[in-house]
Amino acid sequence: MATYTTHLTPTGSRSWPRGAIAGLAAGMVFAMWAMVVGALTPGSNLFAAPQGIAQSIGIGAQGHAVQAIPLLVGLMGHMMNSIIFGLIFFFIASRLGLRGMTSVLAGMAFGVMVYAGMYWVVLRGLLSGSSGSFLSANPEWSWLVGHLMFGVVLGALLAYGPLARRDQ
Repeated sequence: MATYTTHLTPTGSRSWPRGAIAGLAAGMVFAMWAMVVGALTPGSNLFAAPQGIAQSIGIGAQGHAVQAIPLLVGLMGHMMNSIIFGLIFFFIASRLGLRGMTSVLAGMAFGVMVYAGMYWVVLRGLLSGSSGSFLSANPEWSWLVGHLMFGVVLGALLAYGPLARRDQ
């Protein structure tokens, strides 16, 4: 029988909520960053990035005029994705036994991989016909910075914060 040095077992465990909570917290940091950058970007606004998420999947009219339903759907979609990516990172970090700064650096690398997948594959590929509002909400460099911030928070919470393993 295989042995594991982490809280995760092949059948799951009670420790997986740590990944979901870390993803949620990291997603909030990212969302705040994207919204502030949007507020400071000429032609955009505070709510353009989150509502652009919903507009990318056909909810609401294209453009940066504030729309309540796309804004709410976009915020919910962003936070759900953050939880999912938090769980994925938690699973990987647990399996690899990442600790300390290694977890933070791995979180940053994970954030860049998520950026590459979401930006180039999903938004510039699969949703290229409907993602214009989202892509014009913020400068491109800010998305990479936001994903790096997401990864730092994710890795740091799982390594140092209240969500860190205590059996080290």
